[in-house]
Amino acid sequence: MRTHAGVVTAVLVLAAAIISACAPSPTVQEDAGPSGVLRVRDGSATVTAAGQQDDSVDVAAAEERELSPGDVVTTTGDDAMVDVAWSDGAVTRLGPGTTFTVGDPGGPFASRGHQEGGVSWNRAPDTLDYAIDVAGAGRARDRGEVFVVDCREEPCRVRATGGVGGDGSLTSVRRGAVVSVVDSARLASWGELLADEWSRRSAELDAEGGMTPVADLFAEADPSRGILDGAFDVRRTGVESECTGATCDQLFILRPGQTRDLTFVFHLDCASGTCEASVDTQTISTADGSLLDATTGLVAGADDYTWGTDDARPLCLWTYADGTTEEVGSARNTVRWTVTPTAAEVEDGRFVVTELRGRTESSFRVTEEIPPGYPGCEAFEVEWSGASDLVLTKRGD
Repeated sequence: MRTHAGVVTAVLVLAAAIISACAPSPTVQEDAGPSGVLRVRDGSATVTAAGQQDDSVDVAAAEERELSPGDVVTTTGDDAMVDVAWSDGAVTRLGPGTTFTVGDPGGPFASRGHQEGGVSWNRAPDTLDYAIDVAGAGRARDRGEVFVVDCREEPCRVRATGGVGGDGSLTSVRRGAVVSVVDSARLASWGELLADEWSRRSAELDAEGGMTPVADLFAEADPSRGILDGAFDVRRTGVESECTGATCDQLFILRPGQTRDLTFVFHLDCASGTCEASVDTQTISTADGSLLDATTGLVAGADDYTWGTDDARPLCLWTYADGTTEEVGSARNTVRWTVTPTAAEVEDGRFVVTELRGRTESSFRVTEEIPPGYPGCEAFEVEWSGASDLVLTKRGD
């Protein structure tokens, strides 16, 4: 695994190379870097020879072409999947709408190339040096065995696995001759990395070609990087409760030590290229103890998920002799859930969350008291709050 110290050393070596280039020195024969071969799997590509804007060749599916530094590859077709297969085993896979200028991995900056627009899947097995430059986003490097550079929307996003090829947290940005290191420690979750069909197909092609399956790169990862979907059995245990009002003893509030079994169902929609998560949640009615269903969106933090409901409701429904009704008084009922993935496993080639633990906090607060003239309604002027521990376990098929 690469370290920050390793990157600093590389920068110092680069600086020394720049300084020594200004002074006379004997000619040194350097080993050539890895070379690349273009392989079109789907769609097509146009290759423009280095420095020859009028010298372009169309490469159709199933064709191959040797590449040289400075060649410009432009992909076409909504399903474009174009590989630059490097002689050292690395792969730069280009998706729809991508322009890629081939670099010189054996040169002083060791870049595989420069990406403009589109999307690329970058695979660097084991501990290979691998870096690409991205228009407007500097240089992405040392991102582990797999990283995706997605420039289909601005700004470009880099989603990385980490893995044994590097710590996955370093992106170096070059300004002129100065190289700095930007620490971007959060690695991509399974859902983020494989956010669309193109990325999922890329992962399949790697496995078919004998590379380590992407799921295996996640096998020892933090559970928070697993994909969260499916049904979970939930054990809710009361830890705190407080109530003020005449009818507190009639309410179904989960007291400390009491438990209730619920079901949560998580959904993950990545059809748009960015993943949107939601959850079907069950809450307990304080009026009669029944289960209330609600669906709400999830907010993903660095290592947890939160969601909640916030409802305004009347305290009392007053009925007149003629059958008409009036809502009297008001209150706000809030529920907040926070859960953290605590276990994840590779299941059917996917890295999925299998357990979460967390907490529920809920409250009922009066926001408008019952005015005089509504006898009986004052019994509903109750305020309460409570907290519960949660353990969520994924259901088997």
